[in-house]
Amino acid sequence: MSGATISRDNGTIPTHVVIMAINWNDVKSRSILDAFRVALSDDKHLSHAEVVEVLRSAMNDGTLSEQEIDDLQVIAKTSETIPYRSKTMLLYLRYAADLVYGYGPINVATSRQKYAADLIFSFMKRMGQNYFPKLDRDEVGIDLLLRVSNPNILNQRTAGICGPMAFLYSLAFDSPAVYAKYAIDLYEKGKAVLGHLTIDPSSDCRQYAPPRPMSAADWLTGASLRDSENFWYNYSSIGDDDSSTLLTEMVQWFEKAGYTDVHYEDNTFYSLKLNDIDVVNRYYKAGYRIVLRINAKLLYPGTQNEKSSRGNHVVILRSPISILGNTISLKIYTWAEILRPIPAPNTQMSPSGFLEHWYGYVVARPY
Repeated sequence: MSGATISRDNGTIPTHVVIMAINWNDVKSRSILDAFRVALSDDKHLSHAEVVEVLRSAMNDGTLSEQEIDDLQVIAKTSETIPYRSKTMLLYLRYAADLVYGYGPINVATSRQKYAADLIFSFMKRMGQNYFPKLDRDEVGIDLLLRVSNPNILNQRTAGICGPMAFLYSLAFDSPAVYAKYAIDLYEKGKAVLGHLTIDPSSDCRQYAPPRPMSAADWLTGASLRDSENFWYNYSSIGDDDSSTLLTEMVQWFEKAGYTDVHYEDNTFYSLKLNDIDVVNRYYKAGYRIVLRINAKLLYPGTQNEKSSRGNHVVILRSPISILGNTISLKIYTWAEILRPIPAPNTQMSPSGFLEHWYGYVVARPY
């Protein structure tokens, strides 16, 4: 990079100053070194868009490795010449990646994922109108990129949006570009369309700043859906309650978004029957997305054997529901736990014990 210049807010400086600040020998990834060389090859300056291109280039092979993220941190932390916005973006990438490393590598391997990633990279390059002024564009972009890579990291945290998260979890797997465009349109236009479903969140929802570690993208997408579908009150903070999400609402979300052969069973105050397990298992084995409405007592060893009176939580079924003798077992997704076992580890549960806390389901065939 000898002889190049790198831009800063108050002018340009020669690369030899950058080399004094950054020991390029500490940058181990050839992809990062080559990408910065390309970024500097035209006008010898760096813009934020070019730094985003560095990130895109690092993912050309479909993977963003931990070494590449480490190298980007070296540059972000030691260079005084990368635009401040870009520095902040790269530092946030490290923070966000650390939260999700337990879920496996950051991959965008399929054509659907790559198309979604292209939409996100273009979004991160832009400036302009922002209808969620307390959400940072690049944080939203990084969050979306990670979720397109692995939707298992969607996490409602303490926000009461289990229904929207279950729906978006399915959407991010089945159509990552639709999921990404939905989020981008919300951010840049203040509303979005999913097939025939229009999401138009209130000003209160759009003006909220969720505290970390709540993901900006999860708030943007999940809270907007919940708020837009509420007729009686605004959903405008993580403290608002979403236990009122109805399975009939979720049926409409799936159908309007383009899912087909959508069916449901919903007994708000009466648990389901043993033959409903056979029904759900048939749909699971056929590749359908399956939402279960449960009472949250089912999730904890201290309460799983208690009685319950209504469904108050929504989860995604991640395994067939197995019955062996008088013992039942299954795995679910909730709160970014991909394969949470039911019953809790080192405990047992009878089919009747499970049915005590199971109040309904939605099944939908992906498109």
